Amino acid sequence: MAGVVDVLAARGGDIVGLSIHTDVSGVVDEFVVDIPGSHTDAVRALAEHCPTGTVTAVPAQRRELGDDVTRALLLTARLRAHPNRLPDALGELLLADDARWTNLTRAESADETAPGTSMLVPVGPLRGVLVVRSSRPFTWTESSRADALVRSVMPSAGPVPTDRVVRTTRGLGLSLRQVREADAPALRDLHRRCSGETVRNRYLAGMRELSPRMLRVFCDAERGLTLAVRPQGQEEPVALGHLMYTLDPGVGEIAFLVEDAWQGSGVGTALTRALTVIAADWGLAEVRAETTLANTAMLRIMRRFGASVQTQSGTYVHARLPVAEALQTGLGEQTRRGGQFARLMSQG
Repeated sequence: MAGVVDVLAARGGDIVGLSIHTDVSGVVDEFVVDIPGSHTDAVRALAEHCPTGTVTAVPAQRRELGDDVTRALLLTARLRAHPNRLPDALGELLLADDARWTNLTRAESADETAPGTSMLVPVGPLRGVLVVRSSRPFTWTESSRADALVRSVMPSAGPVPTDRVVRTTRGLGLSLRQVREADAPALRDLHRRCSGETVRNRYLAGMRELSPRMLRVFCDAERGLTLAVRPQGQEEPVALGHLMYTLDPGVGEIAFLVEDAWQGSGVGTALTRALTVIAADWGLAEVRAETTLANTAMLRIMRRFGASVQTQSGTYVHARLPVAEALQTGLGEQTRRGGQFARLMSQG
């Protein structure tokens, strides 16, 4: 970034704004710069300075010169008085070309526009706002901001319960409960019953025992959420599901460990569905998963839910799942039905 600043300074550029976003390709640094005369030479110099990246320049509008936080607060205050103007507010927040109401059951979707230039912001079980911007793709950070603006004016329905009962596609009832320190003996037994391959697929390394430090991480609400999974009527957990915070705004990381004897029974799919619904309740725009090529079951689940999957270093795999799109398409369901989002949120 220092090199970018040097290039701009050498051409008399005055940086009046800087935002850092994340999107599907990584990190995006967005500068608002006042450059005397034409910006063509500066863009060319930046492209030469960043040969592995992409440099895009578009004329800045007057509304882009304000502070992002101030603009968001002003929009929230305006929406308190006129909540029906939510599309206009989202369009202004995201500097979009167009924003309009859409019906989620009909799914007037991003498929009708160029990839990356539109974003669907869910507002309720049946409605959403389709936001379109042709100049540059939307980022996950912007998706998280949009969700936060919607939440600021929507009446609270209370958080999605973490302790709940869900069902697999085969109808098996699973009790999900947030882990507690008292669960330590049962969780250690669960890890001992798992094969070495299953443990490596979860932790990307061999681990003979669940350490006290790891248990503290699982129980720490500031790190995220860990759910123990028990078939209804049983006391022993057969799986663990994790939704952990990351350093990237609006992004969470999911992982799960399923006992060998229960693999292939739909537990992993049910866990992924439940954790993604909770991620939406937290206002996350994306959930990620890190695993290996050998973990074919998890890769199959993530792809079914609509995640993009990239291989790194020939062995490790990075999966990224947009939360809003996953909810809209029914979280791995093969068909889209009206009210699917509402049923998922109230399941169990």
